[in-house]
Amino acid sequence: MSAQQLSRALTEASAGRSGDEAIQEVAAAYIGFVRKHPGLYEAFFHAPDRQEPQLVVESTAALDLLLRLLQPYPLNEAEALHAVRGLRSLCHGFASMGEKGGFGMNFDPDESLQLSVTAFLNGLLHLHQA
Repeated sequence: MSAQQLSRALTEASAGRSGDEAIQEVAAAYIGFVRKHPGLYEAFFHAPDRQEPQLVVESTAALDLLLRLLQPYPLNEAEALHAVRGLRSLCHGFASMGEKGGFGMNFDPDESLQLSVTAFLNGLLHLHQA
């Protein structure tokens, strides 16, 4: 159920948006979900057990959404999957640090998230320009 709630929040955040704006909104929605439901998030955050079909469906929906949102970037299929992992890791790490009080400095954590996602997205745009 909670994976479905997160997936719904990400879908709603990206509705009517594309490119950088969509990814920024999804990242903010991810962090917002964790802030609002830390216990739920912690309870379901793991690789989906193939014996739990509903969790697999919910996880697949979030994966499909992120892959669709990454289509404007110059990525092949494997790179897009790596990018989903990277974005999820960025969001999970950011959310986990925030929940554990890791952002004690006098800087807006939402601005830090936006800057981090921007750097991530810029990296995707320049992946093949080495």
